[in-house]
Amino acid sequence: MIRRAQPSESREIKRWIEVHHYLKSAPPGYRVALEFVDKGERIGAMLLGRPTSRELDADLWLELTRMYFVDAAPKNTESAALGMMRKWVRTWMPRIKGLISYSDPAVGHKGTVYLADGWAPFGQTKLNYVGWSNRPGRKFNEQPSKKIRWVRTP
Repeated sequence: MIRRAQPSESREIKRWIEVHHYLKSAPPGYRVALEFVDKGERIGAMLLGRPTSRELDADLWLELTRMYFVDAAPKNTESAALGMMRKWVRTWMPRIKGLISYSDPAVGHKGTVYLADGWAPFGQTKLNYVGWSNRPGRKFNEQPSKKIRWVRTP
């Protein structure tokens, strides 16, 4: 089980996620990188940043932009880590009143870990192709899919 969650200012966490996460990328400009350690070994990490939706106040909302845990991590590790992340946000970022994240059912991510941690599904994203293909690193054979939006208080 996870022994601790610790923030890191190292860009190495971002690179680690880029190597291991199924998207092979991480959004720029994250505000917090959390590393999850068990027995001295990194077993996972999260990046938290400004909400993608411009309609959300970035002073009050924080988006979980990437989460990755090694496959060998014990059962329920991800949902336990979400609880640890929320506690960290409550303690160190008390102005944050809402958390948002997205899961992609097109790749088998139905949001089970979010449900286990008490997050609520809040609809699906729209398929908006405006500006999608002109972003660096995007390939034309990749097509966006509808994501499930998840919300939770810290």
